[in-house]
Amino acid sequence: MFFLLRTAFWLTLVLVLIPFGSDRENTTPTETVDPVSAFLVAQATVSDIGGFCGRNPQACETGGNALTVIGSRARDGVRIVYEYIDTRIEDRTENDALVTGSTSAPLPETTYEVPSASALLQPVSDTASSSETEFGPVPRSKPHSGRET
Repeated sequence: MFFLLRTAFWLTLVLVLIPFGSDRENTTPTETVDPVSAFLVAQATVSDIGGFCGRNPQACETGGNALTVIGSRARDGVRIVYEYIDTRIEDRTENDALVTGSTSAPLPETTYEVPSASALLQPVSDTASSSETEFGPVPRSKPHSGRET
């Protein structure tokens, strides 16, 4: 039954949004809507809706009951979500460390010496041996002749 109601709702919405007979060339100037008359019609519609419960008390009572049921279901759903979130927050202790991608802070007794920029740009020759600084032959790729071999 709910499927039929839902299908009817969506079909009605689609039919409202599809523009039927929207030929602009057949539109006459008398078909335009005056903003003042549109406002008056909307005001009459609102006042008619206000008197609906006076004309149809059974329909108003049924609608009120439906809204009450929907409201209680929504309230129960919110309560369940709130309790779930509350239990998840209670499970965390205050000592849980927040894990991030940062590095640990240095120990208080550890000091670090920061060299100057000029010292960083100068080569350090006293820490490397001569065998470490000599380079061997650099491998080169074979030249391509363009022919397949």
